[in-house]
Amino acid sequence: MKKLTIVLITISINFTGYSQQLTYNSQYMLNQFLINPAAAGTKEYMPISTSFRQQWAGFNDAPRTQMLSVHSPIGENMGVGGILYNDVTGPLRNIGFEGSYSYHLKINDASKLAMGLSISLTQHVLDGSNFILNNTNDQVLNGATQKSFNPDGSFGLYYYSEKGFLGISVPQLIENKLKFGDNIEELNRQVRHYYLSGGYRFPMGDNLELEPSILLKYTIASPFQFDVNARLFYKENLWTGISYRHDESVVSMVGIQRDEFMIGYAFDYTLSSIRNYSAGTHELYMEYQLPVKKKATVSFD
Repeated sequence: MKKLTIVLITISINFTGYSQQLTYNSQYMLNQFLINPAAAGTKEYMPISTSFRQQWAGFNDAPRTQMLSVHSPIGENMGVGGILYNDVTGPLRNIGFEGSYSYHLKINDASKLAMGLSISLTQHVLDGSNFILNNTNDQVLNGATQKSFNPDGSFGLYYYSEKGFLGISVPQLIENKLKFGDNIEELNRQVRHYYLSGGYRFPMGDNLELEPSILLKYTIASPFQFDVNARLFYKENLWTGISYRHDESVVSMVGIQRDEFMIGYAFDYTLSSIRNYSAGTHELYMEYQLPVKKKATVSFD
């Protein structure tokens, strides 16, 4: 436990571990708005969703994430949305809000291209009481709670139809430095990420459909990563799936759609040595699809 705590503290303080800066979601394919602001308003209803993620179950200081999101079409060609998030890793807590706007262009009778922008504000809270220091004169970490408020923005493009999607998004465009106390460290900064996602649903008979999808992730300061996913649908409202996250985990998924309600569960089996001490990662996703007025829908007619 002590060794893991030290590792988590290192991840929290040293932002060269850039892949940990943004929240992890194994079921992002259920809600592309979580990773791309251009996906706001791409449904003919208003998805109100929440997710709970417990990473590396069994460790007290392991990452925990809670998210609440909503987005909706506005008029014929626009969408708006917002995300609230709380992400905790050891002594570091990130609490924030992201508001998004998107504009949709009709490509043909079956598809549209959306462009989206978002503005976010995150409060980074560093709890110094969790540290054991060699230098007890360190005023930044010695038992004190430090806070840093950071605005940022994201941009995205999202091509979509009834059966498929292709998206590009760039979170943390501004790359603000984090300030704890009177210190501003060059390494302690938000770093620009680049996401490319895509998927398509293929019919496989009267009651079955197969949806392969992929997410590519890149930052300048960390290795290239990718997720490869596949979900099998039965009668469009019951599914099971599997994902592979490069050099990190294998994910199994199940879910069900019942009228306006959707629920999904994912279990991440860690491939690193942490699997010897952890019971895996659990993630629960729930969504209510609030109907909107007909004049406000984004349709392909």
